[in-house]
Amino acid sequence: MSVLGAILLVLAGLAIMAFGIFLFYAWLPFLYGLFGLEIGLLLGQWLTGDIGLLAIILGIVGAVILFGAAYLLEPYRRVLLGLSAGALVGLSIASFLGLDHFVGGVLGAVLAVVGAIIGAIIVPRYFDAFVIVASAFGGAAMVIAGAHWLFPGIGLFDRAAGGFMPALLTIVLSAVGIGWQFKTIAAWIRSQPLYGDISGASVKDQSGPW
Repeated sequence: MSVLGAILLVLAGLAIMAFGIFLFYAWLPFLYGLFGLEIGLLLGQWLTGDIGLLAIILGIVGAVILFGAAYLLEPYRRVLLGLSAGALVGLSIASFLGLDHFVGGVLGAVLAVVGAIIGAIIVPRYFDAFVIVASAFGGAAMVIAGAHWLFPGIGLFDRAAGGFMPALLTIVLSAVGIGWQFKTIAAWIRSQPLYGDISGASVKDQSGPW
């Protein structure tokens, strides 16, 4: 078990949970990178049952790929974000419900694919709300998973032995992240000058197809 990997999981989860919409408008490539990191870490945990070297490597690879894709595929940024965030939500739901190891992890993969497809369809229509909800829920699930690896003896973070409490804590953290982003971060962004071409285009073309 890698303590560094668990700490990384918690820190990245907190960043996404609290600042998802801010990261999109201010530092779009960084947001994609965090989504890639989280997806890679969750995939590594799904494949090996641990946040070890493989999970960290997959997290780094995912972060680099999506960070670069933010520039290369910028015209399709909303679909790309929908695919990545939808897959993240699917994996988070699998982790939240304890399905990431059920039937050999097949259900986790199915939820990731279904989430990616749904995300690509929904994102263009409800963009800001989707970014906030997906980042808050995905970040919260990531925090709980990392906390469990850091403190395996505490049932509050253990989905298998903690009963309803880990799920409830995930929901509470998600609600806190959603409320914080809607009331503070989103309002602050709207009141500030636009952050460069990517951020400006994101706000300007809210009614466009991408």
